[in-house]
Amino acid sequence: MLSPRDRLLAALFGFQLLVAAVLGGFLVSGLNKDNNKPVSVTQVPGGSVGAVPTTTLTAAPTAGTQGTRGTQGSTVTTTGGPAAVGPTVAPPQADTSKLAAGAPIKVGAVVSQTGAINFASSAQATKAYFDMVNRAGGVNGHKIVLDLRDDQLDAPRGKSQAQQMLAEGVFAFTGWNAPNTENGIVPFLEQNKVPLIGGYGERAEYHSSYSYIFSASYGHYGYEMGQFLAEQGVKKPGLVYISNNEATADANLVKAFKAGFASKGVTLSDNDVVSEDVTHSSYDDLVTQFRLDGVDGFASLLDQTAYNRLLQAQARQSYYPKHAADSLFVDPSVQQSSATDGVFVATDYEFIDGGGPEVQKYVSTVKAAYGSRAQINYFGEQGWVDAAVFVAAVKSLGDNVTRANLLKVMDSLNGKGGFGFTSDLQFAPGNRDINRCIKFGKVASGHVTRVTGWRCDGQPF
Repeated sequence: MLSPRDRLLAALFGFQLLVAAVLGGFLVSGLNKDNNKPVSVTQVPGGSVGAVPTTTLTAAPTAGTQGTRGTQGSTVTTTGGPAAVGPTVAPPQADTSKLAAGAPIKVGAVVSQTGAINFASSAQATKAYFDMVNRAGGVNGHKIVLDLRDDQLDAPRGKSQAQQMLAEGVFAFTGWNAPNTENGIVPFLEQNKVPLIGGYGERAEYHSSYSYIFSASYGHYGYEMGQFLAEQGVKKPGLVYISNNEATADANLVKAFKAGFASKGVTLSDNDVVSEDVTHSSYDDLVTQFRLDGVDGFASLLDQTAYNRLLQAQARQSYYPKHAADSLFVDPSVQQSSATDGVFVATDYEFIDGGGPEVQKYVSTVKAAYGSRAQINYFGEQGWVDAAVFVAAVKSLGDNVTRANLLKVMDSLNGKGGFGFTSDLQFAPGNRDINRCIKFGKVASGHVTRVTGWRCDGQPF
């Protein structure tokens, strides 16, 4: 039989267990709040757009991604956490609140203008286009007010900026070029029923009813670049790309390239597929690997700084196999020389050199607006087209400017001629594979000369 002292000790021990259980529960709950549950912010009521329910944002992906451009076979859901990207269930009906006649249309854009990758040219082009439209009287009597933010290539910062803009009454987002922020932005768009008209092109964005991306996915890039290199006689191919820091995106990017090579009877070996980080300081190891493996041609998807490092490594080892690069290879910040002559460049937008009247209008307008600070390049074309598509959609709305009507108009927009910059854009309800074509040029004396017309395919995006 227990003594009074033993019973007291047993009671104290039981009480300690109870306290530990309660505190443990609070700790687990706190951890789950950080990792699994979205952060909530309520939009400020007021304005003709109308109040939006609770704004939710999922956790940010790992920093340092370049972007996924809607690679093939995405199957991830959007139920919270860093992996909350990919195809989603049909979102609720968009806001039907009507904008008052003559009221300004406020749009928001997050553009990475500082950091390891710079998309300032996109911000300049989007602003220059809207300023041009406003000088001409606006759209159906509405002036466009652009709220432009810089996420500095930092996802949490960009998502906070998106929350702020929505709380301050933006009607829609347009002209985004912020790959790290966009990598997890789809749940935010869908939960708040706000459209994104034009962005960098992340995997989930190509599958959402609330986003419209006018760049071709890496599925099309990979297939066409692999096929094209095989047509140039490459028998032992290689691939180097900046990792998206997402296993599914990286795997599907590689799959697209392999499919392109395989369509011409060429095999891309896993041993010659190299994934790099955006901060990789030297490409000497890559060049050495390709040389030892006998790679006679390779494809690259890199940023401007990485291309300069790659060119330097090739020069040090006098290694110049056939090379097909993405559109940033002919960016003015990439140091061109006689050693780069012969490089093939793939693009889903017209080349600046030899571009038609719409391309030249973009160039002249941005130069007039920014003078010596003007940045003219591929991402500038994207920012210009994003703004142009948004204006075309708003024109079609007439005096019935609502988010719900904007989505309907976007699904039926006429994309013939790609607004002078791309192949025909395929607007249709439910379709987000809007741009399906790539063309190739070749660098000669530091400038690009067109080699092919638009090459289109039906590959998955």
